[in-house]
Amino acid sequence: MAGNIASSAINNALDGFSFVLLIPFLNALFGQSLLPQQKGWLTTLLDATLGRLLDPADKMGSLRTVILIILATVALKNIFVWTAGTLGAQLQEYVTRDLRDAVYQHLMRLPIGYFTRTKVGQIISRILSDTDQTKLLITAVVTDAVNAGTAVLVQVVVLLRISWRLTLLALVVAPILTLVLQPLLRRLRKGYRELRNDLGEMTSVLQESVSGVRLVKSYGAEQYEERRFLEASGTYSGGMVRMARVALIGQPITETLGAVIVVLLLWFGAREVLLNGSLQASEFLVFIAIVMKLLQPMKKLSQLPAVAQNAFASAERLFDVLDSPTEAATDRGTRAIASFGDAMAFEDVSFAYENEPVLEHVSFRATKGDVLAFVGASGAGKSTLVDLIPRFYEPTSGRITLDGIDLREITLPSLRALTGIVSQETVIFNDTVRNNIAYGSAARFSDAQVETAARAANAHAFIAELPQGYATPLGERGARLSGGQRQRIAIARALLLDPPILILDEATSALDTESERLVQEAIDRLLEGRTVFVIAHRLSTIAHATEILVLDRGRVVERGTHESLLAKRGAYHRLNDMQFRAREPDASSVPGA
Repeated sequence: MAGNIASSAINNALDGFSFVLLIPFLNALFGQSLLPQQKGWLTTLLDATLGRLLDPADKMGSLRTVILIILATVALKNIFVWTAGTLGAQLQEYVTRDLRDAVYQHLMRLPIGYFTRTKVGQIISRILSDTDQTKLLITAVVTDAVNAGTAVLVQVVVLLRISWRLTLLALVVAPILTLVLQPLLRRLRKGYRELRNDLGEMTSVLQESVSGVRLVKSYGAEQYEERRFLEASGTYSGGMVRMARVALIGQPITETLGAVIVVLLLWFGAREVLLNGSLQASEFLVFIAIVMKLLQPMKKLSQLPAVAQNAFASAERLFDVLDSPTEAATDRGTRAIASFGDAMAFEDVSFAYENEPVLEHVSFRATKGDVLAFVGASGAGKSTLVDLIPRFYEPTSGRITLDGIDLREITLPSLRALTGIVSQETVIFNDTVRNNIAYGSAARFSDAQVETAARAANAHAFIAELPQGYATPLGERGARLSGGQRQRIAIARALLLDPPILILDEATSALDTESERLVQEAIDRLLEGRTVFVIAHRLSTIAHATEILVLDRGRVVERGTHESLLAKRGAYHRLNDMQFRAREPDASSVPGA
Protein backbone atom coordinates (compact mmCIF):
# COMPACT_ATOMS: atom_id res chain seq x y z
CA MET A 1 0.00 0.00 0.00
CA ALA A 2 2.83 2.39 0.89
CA GLY A 3 4.60 1.55 -2.37
CA ASN A 4 1.40 2.06 -4.34
CA ILE A 5 0.82 5.48 -2.77
CA ALA A 6 4.43 6.58 -3.30
CA SER A 7 4.52 5.39 -6.92
CA SER A 8 1.18 7.08 -7.66
CA ALA A 9 2.41 10.34 -6.14
CA ILE A 10 5.64 10.28 -8.18
CA ASN A 11 3.96 9.40 -11.48
CA ASN A 12 1.36 12.16 -11.03
CA ALA A 13 4.04 14.69 -10.10
CA LEU A 14 5.94 13.79 -13.28
CA ASP A 15 2.69 13.98 -15.24
CA GLY A 16 2.08 17.52 -13.97
CA PHE A 17 5.69 18.47 -14.72
CA SER A 18 5.34 17.25 -18.32
CA PHE A 19 2.45 19.70 -18.81
CA VAL A 20 4.42 22.56 -17.21
CA LEU A 21 7.17 21.91 -19.77
CA LEU A 22 4.74 22.98 -22.50
CA ILE A 23 4.93 26.61 -21.29
CA PRO A 24 8.48 27.30 -22.62
CA PHE A 25 7.63 25.29 -25.74
CA LEU A 26 4.58 27.46 -26.49
CA ASN A 27 6.43 30.67 -25.54
CA ALA A 28 9.13 29.81 -28.06
CA LEU A 29 6.43 29.05 -30.63
CA PHE A 30 4.74 32.43 -30.03
CA GLY A 31 8.04 34.31 -30.07
CA GLN A 32 7.90 35.27 -26.39
CA SER A 33 10.34 34.87 -23.51
CA LEU A 34 10.94 31.14 -22.98
CA LEU A 35 10.27 31.18 -19.22
CA PRO A 36 7.12 32.65 -17.59
CA GLN A 37 7.36 36.34 -16.72
CA GLN A 38 5.62 35.94 -13.36
CA LYS A 39 7.94 35.16 -10.51
CA GLY A 40 7.11 32.17 -8.32
CA TRP A 41 7.85 28.51 -7.68
CA LEU A 42 6.75 27.53 -11.21
CA THR A 43 9.29 29.87 -12.83
CA THR A 44 11.93 28.72 -10.32
CA LEU A 45 11.23 25.05 -11.18
CA LEU A 46 11.49 25.65 -14.92
CA ASP A 47 14.65 27.72 -14.49
CA ALA A 48 16.24 24.99 -12.33
CA THR A 49 15.41 22.19 -14.76
CA LEU A 50 15.60 23.93 -18.14
CA GLY A 51 17.39 27.25 -17.58
CA ARG A 52 20.87 26.12 -18.61
CA LEU A 53 19.57 24.01 -21.51
CA LEU A 54 17.64 26.79 -23.27
CA ASP A 55 19.25 29.29 -25.65
CA PRO A 56 17.00 32.27 -26.48
CA ALA A 57 19.05 32.84 -29.64
CA ASP A 58 18.44 29.26 -30.86
CA LYS A 59 14.65 28.79 -30.78
CA MET A 60 14.61 25.46 -32.68
CA GLY A 61 17.40 24.03 -30.55
CA SER A 62 15.50 25.03 -27.41
CA LEU A 63 12.30 23.43 -28.76
CA ARG A 64 14.20 20.22 -29.46
CA THR A 65 15.60 20.21 -25.92
CA VAL A 66 12.14 20.74 -24.41
CA ILE A 67 10.65 17.90 -26.52
CA LEU A 68 13.41 15.48 -25.44
CA ILE A 69 12.90 16.36 -21.77
CA ILE A 70 9.12 15.89 -22.14
CA LEU A 71 9.69 12.43 -23.67
CA ALA A 72 12.11 11.46 -20.87
CA THR A 73 9.64 12.70 -18.24
CA VAL A 74 6.74 10.72 -19.78
CA ALA A 75 8.88 7.56 -20.00
CA LEU A 76 9.94 7.87 -16.36
CA LYS A 77 6.33 8.60 -15.35
CA ASN A 78 5.11 5.41 -17.01
CA ILE A 79 7.66 3.31 -15.13
CA PHE A 80 6.02 4.50 -11.92
CA VAL A 81 2.55 3.96 -13.45
CA TRP A 82 3.47 0.29 -13.98
CA THR A 83 4.95 0.02 -10.48
CA ALA A 84 1.85 1.55 -8.89
CA GLY A 85 -0.44 -0.73 -10.91
CA THR A 86 1.53 -3.86 -9.99
CA LEU A 87 1.60 -3.03 -6.30
CA GLY A 88 -2.10 -2.12 -6.41
CA ALA A 89 -2.97 -5.47 -8.02
CA GLN A 90 -1.01 -7.33 -5.33
CA LEU A 91 -2.70 -5.30 -2.63
CA GLN A 92 -6.26 -5.95 -3.82
CA GLU A 93 -5.71 -9.66 -4.52
CA TYR A 94 -3.96 -10.41 -1.24
CA VAL A 95 -6.43 -8.41 0.86
CA THR A 96 -9.28 -10.22 -0.92
CA ARG A 97 -7.55 -13.55 -0.24
CA ASP A 98 -7.07 -12.70 3.43
CA LEU A 99 -10.71 -11.66 3.75
CA ARG A 100 -11.92 -14.83 2.00
CA ASP A 101 -9.70 -16.96 4.26
CA ALA A 102 -10.86 -15.11 7.37
CA VAL A 103 -14.54 -15.60 6.48
CA TYR A 104 -14.03 -19.33 5.82
CA GLN A 105 -12.01 -19.87 9.00
CA HIS A 106 -14.65 -18.01 11.03
CA LEU A 107 -17.44 -19.95 9.29
CA MET A 108 -15.90 -23.29 10.30
CA ARG A 109 -16.04 -22.18 13.93
CA LEU A 110 -19.68 -21.08 13.95
CA PRO A 111 -22.22 -23.21 15.84
CA ILE A 112 -24.44 -25.73 14.04
CA GLY A 113 -27.42 -23.43 14.51
CA TYR A 114 -25.98 -20.95 12.00
CA PHE A 115 -25.93 -23.61 9.28
CA THR A 116 -29.45 -24.84 10.01
CA ARG A 117 -30.90 -21.37 9.46
CA THR A 118 -28.67 -20.31 6.52
CA LYS A 119 -28.93 -21.80 3.04
CA VAL A 120 -25.82 -23.46 1.62
CA GLY A 121 -26.07 -21.32 -1.53
CA GLN A 122 -26.03 -18.14 0.56
CA ILE A 123 -22.92 -19.33 2.40
CA ILE A 124 -21.12 -20.20 -0.85
CA SER A 125 -22.13 -16.86 -2.36
CA ARG A 126 -20.69 -14.97 0.59
CA ILE A 127 -17.36 -16.79 0.60
CA LEU A 128 -16.75 -16.70 -3.15
CA SER A 129 -18.82 -13.92 -4.73
CA ASP A 130 -19.03 -11.36 -1.93
CA THR A 131 -15.32 -11.53 -1.12
CA ASP A 132 -14.57 -11.04 -4.81
CA GLN A 133 -16.87 -8.01 -4.92
CA THR A 134 -14.93 -6.42 -2.08
CA LYS A 135 -12.00 -6.33 -4.49
CA LEU A 136 -13.83 -3.41 -6.14
CA LEU A 137 -13.86 -1.63 -2.79
CA ILE A 138 -10.11 -2.09 -2.38
CA THR A 139 -9.51 -1.06 -6.00
CA ALA A 140 -11.80 1.97 -5.76
CA VAL A 141 -10.97 3.21 -2.29
CA VAL A 142 -7.26 2.44 -2.23
CA THR A 143 -5.62 2.15 -5.63
CA ASP A 144 -7.93 4.23 -7.85
CA ALA A 145 -8.65 6.81 -5.16
CA VAL A 146 -4.97 7.24 -4.34
CA ASN A 147 -4.02 7.53 -8.01
CA ALA A 148 -6.85 9.93 -8.88
CA GLY A 149 -6.41 11.87 -5.65
CA THR A 150 -2.70 12.52 -6.14
CA ALA A 151 -3.35 13.45 -9.79
CA VAL A 152 -5.95 16.01 -8.71
CA LEU A 153 -3.69 17.36 -5.96
CA VAL A 154 -0.66 17.84 -8.23
CA GLN A 155 -2.66 19.38 -11.04
CA VAL A 156 -4.60 21.71 -8.74
CA VAL A 157 -1.30 22.98 -7.29
CA VAL A 158 -0.09 23.81 -10.81
CA LEU A 159 -3.43 25.39 -11.74
CA LEU A 160 -3.40 27.59 -8.63
CA ARG A 161 0.02 28.90 -9.57
CA ILE A 162 -1.12 29.74 -13.11
CA SER A 163 -4.42 31.41 -12.08
CA TRP A 164 -6.11 31.04 -8.72
CA ARG A 165 -9.34 32.66 -9.98
CA LEU A 166 -9.80 30.19 -12.83
CA THR A 167 -8.84 27.31 -10.52
CA LEU A 168 -11.60 28.13 -8.04
CA LEU A 169 -14.07 28.25 -10.93
CA ALA A 170 -12.86 24.86 -12.16
CA LEU A 171 -13.17 23.26 -8.72
CA VAL A 172 -16.73 24.40 -7.99
CA VAL A 173 -17.98 21.21 -9.68
CA ALA A 174 -16.80 18.93 -6.83
CA PRO A 175 -19.15 20.06 -4.00
CA ILE A 176 -22.06 20.31 -6.45
CA LEU A 177 -21.50 16.72 -7.55
CA THR A 178 -21.29 15.52 -3.94
CA LEU A 179 -24.67 17.03 -3.08
CA VAL A 180 -26.38 15.87 -6.28
CA LEU A 181 -25.19 12.25 -5.99
CA GLN A 182 -26.02 11.58 -2.29
CA PRO A 183 -29.61 10.27 -2.84
CA LEU A 184 -28.30 8.15 -5.71
CA LEU A 185 -25.65 6.54 -3.47
CA ARG A 186 -28.16 5.65 -0.75
CA ARG A 187 -30.40 3.93 -3.28
CA LEU A 188 -27.46 2.06 -4.78
CA ARG A 189 -26.30 0.68 -1.39
CA LYS A 190 -29.74 -0.69 -0.59
CA GLY A 191 -30.25 -2.11 -4.09
CA TYR A 192 -26.87 -3.83 -4.23
CA ARG A 193 -27.44 -5.52 -0.87
CA GLU A 194 -30.71 -6.96 -2.21
CA LEU A 195 -28.83 -8.07 -5.32
CA ARG A 196 -26.25 -9.99 -3.26
CA ASN A 197 -29.13 -11.81 -1.52
CA ASP A 198 -30.70 -12.59 -4.92
CA LEU A 199 -27.38 -14.03 -6.07
CA GLY A 200 -27.27 -16.18 -2.93
CA GLU A 201 -30.76 -17.50 -3.70
CA MET A 202 -29.77 -18.36 -7.27
CA THR A 203 -26.63 -20.13 -6.00
CA SER A 204 -28.77 -22.02 -3.48
CA VAL A 205 -31.17 -23.29 -6.18
CA LEU A 206 -28.22 -24.35 -8.33
CA GLN A 207 -26.52 -26.17 -5.46
CA GLU A 208 -29.71 -28.02 -4.49
CA SER A 209 -30.56 -29.15 -8.02
CA VAL A 210 -27.01 -30.32 -8.81
CA SER A 211 -26.62 -32.13 -5.46
CA GLY A 212 -30.02 -33.81 -5.85
CA VAL A 213 -29.79 -34.54 -9.59
CA ARG A 214 -30.65 -38.23 -9.09
CA LEU A 215 -33.87 -37.29 -7.33
CA VAL A 216 -34.65 -34.66 -9.98
CA LYS A 217 -34.31 -37.18 -12.79
CA SER A 218 -36.09 -40.02 -11.00
CA TYR A 219 -39.14 -37.79 -10.42
CA GLY A 220 -38.98 -36.20 -13.88
CA ALA A 221 -38.68 -32.79 -12.18
CA GLU A 222 -36.29 -31.23 -14.69
CA GLN A 223 -38.82 -28.62 -15.79
CA TYR A 224 -39.73 -27.80 -12.20
CA GLU A 225 -36.06 -27.17 -11.32
CA GLU A 226 -35.61 -25.21 -14.53
CA ARG A 227 -38.49 -22.93 -13.53
CA ARG A 228 -36.99 -22.43 -10.07
CA PHE A 229 -33.59 -21.52 -11.50
CA LEU A 230 -34.95 -19.34 -14.31
CA GLU A 231 -37.08 -17.43 -11.82
CA ALA A 232 -34.11 -16.84 -9.50
CA SER A 233 -31.87 -15.96 -12.48
CA GLY A 234 -34.47 -13.53 -13.85
CA THR A 235 -34.88 -11.83 -10.48
CA TYR A 236 -31.11 -11.33 -10.21
CA SER A 237 -30.73 -10.03 -13.77
CA GLY A 238 -33.71 -7.67 -13.35
CA GLY A 239 -32.11 -6.26 -10.23
CA MET A 240 -28.77 -5.82 -12.03
CA VAL A 241 -30.49 -3.87 -14.82
CA ARG A 242 -32.29 -1.63 -12.32
CA MET A 243 -29.03 -0.89 -10.50
CA ALA A 244 -27.24 -0.22 -13.80
CA ARG A 245 -29.87 2.37 -14.71
CA VAL A 246 -29.39 4.14 -11.38
CA ALA A 247 -25.57 3.89 -11.43
CA LEU A 248 -25.28 5.20 -15.00
CA ILE A 249 -27.10 8.44 -14.09
CA GLY A 250 -23.92 9.65 -12.40
CA GLN A 251 -21.82 9.83 -15.57
CA PRO A 252 -24.16 12.11 -17.62
CA ILE A 253 -24.46 14.43 -14.62
CA THR A 254 -20.67 14.58 -14.28
CA GLU A 255 -20.11 15.08 -18.03
CA THR A 256 -22.69 17.88 -18.26
CA LEU A 257 -21.32 19.78 -15.27
CA GLY A 258 -17.80 19.31 -16.62
CA ALA A 259 -18.76 20.75 -20.00
CA VAL A 260 -20.38 23.78 -18.34
CA ILE A 261 -17.22 24.41 -16.29
CA VAL A 262 -14.95 24.14 -19.39
CA VAL A 263 -17.10 26.64 -21.34
CA LEU A 264 -16.98 29.08 -18.43
CA LEU A 265 -13.20 28.64 -18.17
CA LEU A 266 -12.76 29.38 -21.87
CA TRP A 267 -14.82 32.57 -21.56
CA PHE A 268 -13.19 33.96 -18.41
CA GLY A 269 -9.70 32.78 -19.43
CA ALA A 270 -9.97 34.59 -22.76
CA ARG A 271 -10.85 37.80 -20.87
CA GLU A 272 -7.75 37.36 -18.65
CA VAL A 273 -5.51 37.02 -21.74
CA LEU A 274 -7.08 39.49 -24.17
CA LEU A 275 -8.49 42.24 -21.94
CA ASN A 276 -6.65 42.19 -18.61
CA GLY A 277 -3.28 40.85 -19.81
CA SER A 278 -2.84 39.11 -16.46
CA LEU A 279 -2.27 35.72 -18.12
CA GLN A 280 0.04 34.70 -20.96
CA ALA A 281 -1.55 32.81 -23.88
CA SER A 282 0.86 29.91 -23.32
CA GLU A 283 -0.13 29.68 -19.65
CA PHE A 284 -3.83 29.76 -20.54
CA LEU A 285 -3.41 26.95 -23.09
CA VAL A 286 -1.51 24.84 -20.54
CA PHE A 287 -4.22 25.67 -17.96
CA ILE A 288 -6.96 24.39 -20.30
CA ALA A 289 -4.91 21.27 -21.14
CA ILE A 290 -4.44 20.50 -17.44
CA VAL A 291 -8.15 21.10 -16.72
CA MET A 292 -9.08 18.67 -19.51
CA LYS A 293 -6.59 16.20 -18.05
CA LEU A 294 -8.05 16.87 -14.59
CA LEU A 295 -11.58 15.97 -15.68
CA GLN A 296 -10.76 12.24 -15.88
CA PRO A 297 -9.49 11.79 -12.28
CA MET A 298 -12.21 14.17 -11.04
CA LYS A 299 -14.81 12.04 -12.83
CA LYS A 300 -13.28 8.90 -11.34
CA LEU A 301 -13.34 10.37 -7.84
CA SER A 302 -16.95 11.50 -8.24
CA GLN A 303 -17.99 8.03 -9.45
CA LEU A 304 -16.07 6.13 -6.76
CA PRO A 305 -18.90 6.25 -4.21
CA ALA A 306 -21.37 4.85 -6.76
CA VAL A 307 -18.96 2.12 -7.88
CA ALA A 308 -18.17 1.24 -4.27
CA GLN A 309 -21.80 0.70 -3.22
CA ASN A 310 -21.84 -2.86 -4.63
CA ALA A 311 -18.68 -3.65 -2.71
CA PHE A 312 -20.04 -2.03 0.46
CA ALA A 313 -23.16 -4.19 0.19
CA SER A 314 -21.00 -7.32 -0.15
CA ALA A 315 -18.80 -6.21 2.73
CA GLU A 316 -21.88 -5.85 4.97
CA ARG A 317 -22.89 -9.45 4.16
CA LEU A 318 -19.36 -10.64 4.94
CA PHE A 319 -19.32 -8.88 8.28
CA ASP A 320 -22.68 -10.44 9.08
CA VAL A 321 -20.70 -13.70 9.08
CA LEU A 322 -17.59 -12.34 10.78
CA ASP A 323 -19.66 -10.68 13.52
CA SER A 324 -21.54 -13.90 14.32
CA PRO A 325 -20.12 -15.32 17.57
CA THR A 326 -18.12 -18.53 17.17
CA GLU A 327 -18.48 -21.59 19.36
CA ALA A 328 -15.21 -20.67 21.06
CA ALA A 329 -16.49 -17.16 21.80
CA THR A 330 -19.64 -18.47 23.46
CA ASP A 331 -18.04 -21.52 25.10
CA ARG A 332 -17.94 -21.02 28.84
CA GLY A 333 -16.19 -24.33 29.44
CA THR A 334 -12.92 -24.14 31.34
CA ARG A 335 -12.28 -27.79 32.27
CA ALA A 336 -10.39 -30.03 29.85
CA ILE A 337 -11.10 -33.74 30.35
CA ALA A 338 -9.07 -36.60 28.93
CA SER A 339 -11.26 -39.61 29.69
CA PHE A 340 -14.76 -40.88 30.45
CA GLY A 341 -14.83 -42.74 33.73
CA ASP A 342 -18.31 -43.36 35.11
CA ALA A 343 -21.57 -42.11 33.56
CA MET A 344 -23.37 -39.50 31.47
CA ALA A 345 -26.72 -38.21 32.72
CA PHE A 346 -29.52 -36.04 31.32
CA GLU A 347 -31.17 -34.18 34.20
CA ASP A 348 -34.59 -32.71 33.32
CA VAL A 349 -33.30 -31.48 29.94
CA SER A 350 -35.52 -29.37 27.65
CA PHE A 351 -34.64 -27.78 24.33
CA ALA A 352 -36.43 -25.47 21.89
CA TYR A 353 -35.60 -24.17 18.42
CA GLU A 354 -36.51 -20.47 18.40
CA ASN A 355 -39.26 -20.93 21.02
CA GLU A 356 -40.52 -24.13 19.36
CA PRO A 357 -40.26 -26.96 21.93
CA VAL A 358 -38.39 -30.04 20.69
CA LEU A 359 -37.46 -31.85 23.93
CA GLU A 360 -39.27 -31.59 27.25
CA HIS A 361 -38.01 -32.76 30.66
CA VAL A 362 -35.85 -35.64 29.42
CA SER A 363 -33.94 -37.53 32.12
CA PHE A 364 -31.84 -40.71 31.93
CA ARG A 365 -28.45 -42.06 32.96
CA ALA A 366 -25.95 -44.05 30.87
CA THR A 367 -23.10 -45.71 32.75
CA LYS A 368 -19.84 -46.65 31.08
CA GLY A 369 -20.35 -49.53 28.64
CA ASP A 370 -24.13 -49.07 28.34
CA VAL A 371 -25.97 -49.07 25.01
CA LEU A 372 -28.91 -46.67 25.08
CA ALA A 373 -31.33 -46.68 22.16
CA PHE A 374 -33.78 -43.95 21.20
CA VAL A 375 -36.84 -44.85 19.14
CA GLY A 376 -39.92 -43.00 18.04
CA ALA A 377 -41.69 -41.50 15.08
CA SER A 378 -40.02 -38.97 12.81
CA GLY A 379 -39.88 -35.58 14.54
CA ALA A 380 -39.96 -37.07 18.04
CA GLY A 381 -36.64 -35.34 18.91
CA LYS A 382 -34.19 -38.27 18.65
CA SER A 383 -31.56 -36.49 16.52
CA THR A 384 -31.80 -33.30 18.57
CA LEU A 385 -31.29 -35.29 21.77
CA VAL A 386 -28.02 -36.85 20.62
CA ASP A 387 -26.87 -33.49 19.17
CA LEU A 388 -26.86 -32.17 22.74
CA ILE A 389 -24.14 -34.67 23.75
CA PRO A 390 -21.26 -33.11 21.72
CA ARG A 391 -22.85 -29.70 22.44
CA PHE A 392 -23.89 -28.92 18.89
CA TYR A 393 -26.74 -27.25 20.77
CA GLU A 394 -27.10 -26.20 24.40
CA PRO A 395 -30.11 -27.27 26.52
CA THR A 396 -32.72 -24.59 27.05
CA SER A 397 -33.13 -25.82 30.62
CA GLY A 398 -31.81 -28.67 32.75
CA ARG A 399 -28.28 -29.98 32.42
CA ILE A 400 -26.22 -32.86 31.01
CA THR A 401 -23.34 -34.19 33.11
CA LEU A 402 -20.30 -36.31 32.34
CA ASP A 403 -18.86 -37.96 35.43
CA GLY A 404 -20.81 -35.39 37.46
CA ILE A 405 -19.46 -32.38 35.50
CA ASP A 406 -21.90 -30.17 33.61
CA LEU A 407 -21.02 -30.41 29.89
CA ARG A 408 -21.11 -26.60 29.71
CA GLU A 409 -18.13 -26.53 32.06
CA ILE A 410 -16.09 -28.78 29.74
CA THR A 411 -14.16 -27.24 26.85
CA LEU A 412 -15.60 -28.13 23.45
CA PRO A 413 -12.37 -29.62 21.97
CA SER A 414 -11.87 -32.01 24.89
CA LEU A 415 -15.56 -33.04 24.94
CA ARG A 416 -15.67 -33.74 21.20
CA ALA A 417 -12.39 -35.66 21.37
CA LEU A 418 -14.27 -38.21 23.52
CA THR A 419 -17.19 -38.45 21.10
CA GLY A 420 -17.48 -40.34 17.81
CA ILE A 421 -20.42 -40.09 15.42
CA VAL A 422 -21.52 -42.50 12.68
CA SER A 423 -24.38 -40.80 10.90
CA GLN A 424 -27.13 -42.23 8.74
CA GLU A 425 -26.07 -39.79 6.01
CA THR A 426 -22.45 -40.83 5.62
CA VAL A 427 -20.18 -37.98 4.54
CA ILE A 428 -17.39 -38.99 2.15
CA PHE A 429 -15.04 -36.28 0.88
CA ASN A 430 -13.44 -35.98 -2.55
CA ASP A 431 -10.16 -37.36 -1.23
CA THR A 432 -8.32 -40.66 -0.95
CA VAL A 433 -9.65 -43.65 0.99
CA ARG A 434 -6.88 -43.25 3.55
CA ASN A 435 -7.59 -39.56 4.14
CA ASN A 436 -11.31 -40.27 4.48
CA ILE A 437 -10.70 -42.91 7.15
CA ALA A 438 -8.10 -40.78 8.97
CA TYR A 439 -10.17 -37.65 8.35
CA GLY A 440 -8.67 -34.55 9.97
CA SER A 441 -5.79 -36.55 11.50
CA ALA A 442 -3.98 -38.08 8.50
CA ALA A 443 -0.50 -37.42 9.95
CA ARG A 444 -1.46 -38.81 13.35
CA PHE A 445 -2.09 -42.40 12.21
CA SER A 446 0.15 -44.83 10.36
CA ASP A 447 -0.90 -46.82 7.28
CA ALA A 448 -1.00 -49.96 9.45
CA GLN A 449 -3.42 -48.34 11.91
CA VAL A 450 -5.67 -47.20 9.07
CA GLU A 451 -5.69 -50.68 7.55
CA THR A 452 -6.45 -52.29 10.95
CA ALA A 453 -9.47 -50.01 11.36
CA ALA A 454 -10.62 -50.80 7.81
CA ARG A 455 -10.35 -54.55 8.45
CA ALA A 456 -12.37 -54.24 11.64
CA ALA A 457 -15.02 -52.35 9.67
CA ASN A 458 -15.15 -55.07 6.95
CA ALA A 459 -13.88 -52.46 4.48
CA HIS A 460 -10.38 -53.73 3.64
CA ALA A 461 -11.58 -56.28 1.06
CA PHE A 462 -13.31 -53.78 -1.25
CA ILE A 463 -10.62 -51.11 -0.68
CA ALA A 464 -7.94 -53.56 -1.83
CA GLU A 465 -9.86 -54.04 -5.10
CA LEU A 466 -9.88 -50.30 -5.88
CA PRO A 467 -7.40 -49.18 -8.59
CA GLN A 468 -4.97 -47.52 -6.16
CA GLY A 469 -6.09 -49.20 -2.95
CA TYR A 470 -6.01 -46.79 -0.02
CA ALA A 471 -4.67 -44.02 -2.30
CA THR A 472 -7.76 -44.14 -4.56
CA PRO A 473 -9.69 -40.85 -4.76
CA LEU A 474 -13.35 -41.52 -3.96
CA GLY A 475 -14.91 -38.69 -5.98
CA GLU A 476 -17.34 -36.07 -4.76
CA ARG A 477 -19.54 -37.42 -1.92
CA GLY A 478 -18.03 -40.89 -2.41
CA ALA A 479 -19.63 -41.39 -5.81
CA ARG A 480 -17.42 -44.43 -6.51
CA LEU A 481 -18.78 -46.37 -3.52
CA SER A 482 -22.06 -48.13 -2.75
CA GLY A 483 -24.15 -47.22 0.30
CA GLY A 484 -22.80 -50.15 2.32
CA GLN A 485 -19.21 -49.33 1.39
CA ARG A 486 -19.65 -45.70 2.46
CA GLN A 487 -21.07 -46.88 5.79
CA ARG A 488 -18.09 -49.14 6.38
CA ILE A 489 -15.69 -46.26 5.62
CA ALA A 490 -17.52 -44.19 8.24
CA ILE A 491 -17.30 -47.03 10.77
CA ALA A 492 -13.57 -47.42 10.06
CA ARG A 493 -13.22 -43.68 10.70
CA ALA A 494 -14.84 -44.06 14.13
CA LEU A 495 -12.84 -47.21 14.97
CA LEU A 496 -9.58 -45.42 14.15
CA LEU A 497 -10.33 -42.56 16.55
CA ASP A 498 -11.48 -45.07 19.21
CA PRO A 499 -13.76 -42.68 21.16
CA PRO A 500 -15.19 -43.85 24.52
CA ILE A 501 -18.60 -42.32 23.68
CA LEU A 502 -20.28 -43.22 20.40
CA ILE A 503 -23.37 -41.74 18.75
CA LEU A 504 -24.77 -44.11 16.14
CA ASP A 505 -27.54 -43.18 13.74
CA GLU A 506 -28.15 -46.74 12.54
CA ALA A 507 -28.44 -46.90 8.76
CA THR A 508 -28.60 -50.56 7.81
CA SER A 509 -32.28 -50.49 6.85
CA ALA A 510 -31.56 -49.09 3.37
CA LEU A 511 -28.91 -51.70 2.51
CA ASP A 512 -29.13 -55.01 0.71
CA THR A 513 -28.87 -58.19 2.79
CA GLU A 514 -25.15 -58.82 2.21
CA SER A 515 -24.17 -55.19 2.82
CA GLU A 516 -26.37 -55.10 5.90
CA ARG A 517 -24.67 -58.21 7.30
CA LEU A 518 -21.17 -56.75 6.76
CA VAL A 519 -22.12 -53.37 8.19
CA GLN A 520 -23.84 -54.95 11.19
CA GLU A 521 -20.74 -57.02 11.94
CA ALA A 522 -18.65 -53.85 11.80
CA ILE A 523 -21.11 -52.05 14.07
CA ASP A 524 -20.97 -54.89 16.59
CA ARG A 525 -17.17 -54.49 16.74
CA LEU A 526 -17.58 -50.71 17.01
CA LEU A 527 -19.88 -51.04 20.05
CA GLU A 528 -17.45 -53.13 22.09
CA GLY A 529 -16.26 -51.37 25.24
CA ARG A 530 -18.00 -48.06 24.49
CA THR A 531 -20.91 -46.10 25.86
CA VAL A 532 -23.25 -45.93 22.90
CA PHE A 533 -26.26 -43.78 22.07
CA VAL A 534 -28.19 -45.31 19.18
CA ILE A 535 -30.94 -43.74 17.10
CA ALA A 536 -32.73 -46.94 16.08
CA HIS A 537 -34.69 -47.37 12.89
CA ARG A 538 -34.94 -51.17 12.98
CA LEU A 539 -36.08 -52.28 16.40
CA SER A 540 -34.62 -55.75 15.84
CA THR A 541 -31.11 -54.26 15.88
CA ILE A 542 -31.47 -52.91 19.43
CA ALA A 543 -32.90 -56.00 21.10
CA HIS A 544 -29.79 -56.26 23.28
CA ALA A 545 -29.61 -52.55 24.25
CA THR A 546 -29.13 -51.84 27.96
CA GLU A 547 -32.11 -49.49 27.90
CA ILE A 548 -34.51 -48.29 25.21
CA LEU A 549 -36.19 -44.87 25.46
CA VAL A 550 -39.34 -44.29 23.42
CA LEU A 551 -39.81 -40.62 22.49
CA ASP A 552 -43.03 -38.97 21.41
CA ARG A 553 -43.19 -35.23 20.70
CA GLY A 554 -40.04 -34.57 22.67
CA ARG A 555 -41.01 -36.55 25.77
CA VAL A 556 -39.86 -39.94 27.00
CA VAL A 557 -43.09 -41.93 27.12
CA GLU A 558 -41.60 -45.41 27.80
CA ARG A 559 -38.29 -46.88 28.85
CA GLY A 560 -36.94 -50.34 29.53
CA THR A 561 -35.38 -53.36 27.81
CA HIS A 562 -36.67 -54.81 24.56
CA GLU A 563 -38.53 -57.63 26.34
CA SER A 564 -40.02 -55.47 29.10
CA LEU A 565 -41.28 -52.86 26.62
CA LEU A 566 -42.91 -55.52 24.45
CA ALA A 567 -44.59 -56.92 27.54
CA LYS A 568 -46.09 -53.49 28.36
CA ARG A 569 -47.91 -53.55 25.00
CA GLY A 570 -47.60 -49.79 24.76
CA ALA A 571 -45.98 -47.40 22.27
CA TYR A 572 -42.91 -49.60 21.72
CA HIS A 573 -45.07 -52.66 21.13
CA ARG A 574 -47.08 -50.73 18.51
CA LEU A 575 -43.88 -49.64 16.72
CA ASN A 576 -42.57 -53.19 16.75
CA ASP A 577 -45.89 -54.56 15.52
CA MET A 578 -45.97 -52.04 12.65
CA GLN A 579 -42.44 -52.99 11.54
CA PHE A 580 -43.22 -56.72 11.83
CA ARG A 581 -46.30 -56.37 9.60
CA ALA A 582 -44.36 -54.22 7.13
CA ARG A 583 -41.80 -57.02 6.70
CA GLU A 584 -44.44 -59.75 6.11
CA PRO A 585 -44.82 -60.66 2.39
CA ASP A 586 -48.13 -59.83 0.75
CA ALA A 587 -49.88 -63.20 0.26
CA SER A 588 -51.47 -62.06 -2.98
CA SER A 589 -48.03 -61.54 -4.50
CA VAL A 590 -46.75 -65.05 -3.67
CA PRO A 591 -47.09 -67.52 -6.61
CA GLY A 592 -49.62 -70.26 -5.87
CA ALA A 593 -51.09 -68.49 -2.87
